[in-house]
Amino acid sequence: MLAAGLWTALAGAGATACADASAAQRDPDGQLTFWSALRGTDTLVAAWNKAHPDDQVRYSPMTSGLAGGNAKLSNAARAGNAPDIVSLSDSDVPSFAIDGVCADLTDLVTPHLKDRLGPQAWTNGTLDGKVYAIPLDLGPMLLAYRTDILEAHRIDVPTTWDEFREAARRLKRQSGIALTTFHPNASNVLAGHAMQSGGQWFAIDGDSWVLDLLGEPTRKVADYWQGLIDEDLLMIAPGSSQQWMSALARGRVAGHLVGPWGMAALAASVPGTAGRWRVAPLPQWNPDRPLLGTDGVSLHAITADSPRKERAMRFLEWMTTAPEAIAARLSGGRSSMFPAAPEAVASASRQFEPDFYDGQDVYALFRDQARHLRTGWTWGPRMQSTATSLHQALARIEYGTTITDALRTAQAETLPDMRSLGLKVRQA
Repeated sequence: MLAAGLWTALAGAGATACADASAAQRDPDGQLTFWSALRGTDTLVAAWNKAHPDDQVRYSPMTSGLAGGNAKLSNAARAGNAPDIVSLSDSDVPSFAIDGVCADLTDLVTPHLKDRLGPQAWTNGTLDGKVYAIPLDLGPMLLAYRTDILEAHRIDVPTTWDEFREAARRLKRQSGIALTTFHPNASNVLAGHAMQSGGQWFAIDGDSWVLDLLGEPTRKVADYWQGLIDEDLLMIAPGSSQQWMSALARGRVAGHLVGPWGMAALAASVPGTAGRWRVAPLPQWNPDRPLLGTDGVSLHAITADSPRKERAMRFLEWMTTAPEAIAARLSGGRSSMFPAAPEAVASASRQFEPDFYDGQDVYALFRDQARHLRTGWTWGPRMQSTATSLHQALARIEYGTTITDALRTAQAETLPDMRSLGLKVRQA
């Protein structure tokens, strides 16, 4: 069992999850079932099934998010008909682990798999020293920018956050163009900035959770971005909104902060700007000690009730490390996912069309920047709820609420939410 103070609230569900996965008997016959919202999963599974006719996987697509796949998975687990394998975002792993949906995979992870994925990747799949999900990709935050706009105004690509502020001032003063956008619905981006600055929103200390959305590193980030907002240097718009994409297409916004997965999404969103973009490292607080946060990655969990855990793990090891698996997933050209396994990076790079980024080898940049990813970050046990609180508060930014106010509100609402689960929690 995990530390009692952390998990007692969900003992009924958790008892199944906490059973040692390696104690299972020989895996029964029958197809593995796999639910995923990730692009390319259909071609990935087809490649596996072709090569493994006696060990088939049945894939079912699902939508992502709280009202989509997450709710479907929770309901299926309660009803006892969850799939063998499911895709999860990094921020959702702790909640499904606590709820008993994810099996403890620690003893099923082979030395080869552990070594190939590396510490940055395992940070996303590990909770309190145990592995609950197998990482697929890495998500170092990066800066995509319009080369034509910056060059027209003789603005160098910023390498520090001080330079970024000055570039934003010059660009807005000279042209009225915003250097980037603040997305009120992107708590993952704000969290990535907090990671880079050394913040730690959640931690596990002994048998208690520690909540700290207002620590000094996070407040530094909040004050910085609030300063840009107060100077009217940024566009404020929800991510993926028509308002934002229209501004990108019209050249009213010159940059986008996002992880590798977002590079293909950007190209698909504003195809008319192809050839005018490049990608650069994210600006740093201290360039002598570069550090990066993660902007969302995907993992795969084996559910606690799956009777086929060893077979599922063999499939997951192939899926995350085999170059042919990555090639099959990305063969449709719809993704710029950066694999966590180094041996699969070249295969991923060959599937990505670089014309949108003027022929730049963006995967070489991904590889270089992934070295600076921070380890040791822990997501909270109810990040969907915390993110909802933060988004609702950030939506009032244009009406006088500050980023610090929003963080304070999210902390105030997260604390009783965690305690209502029976978890021990204290504020830092």
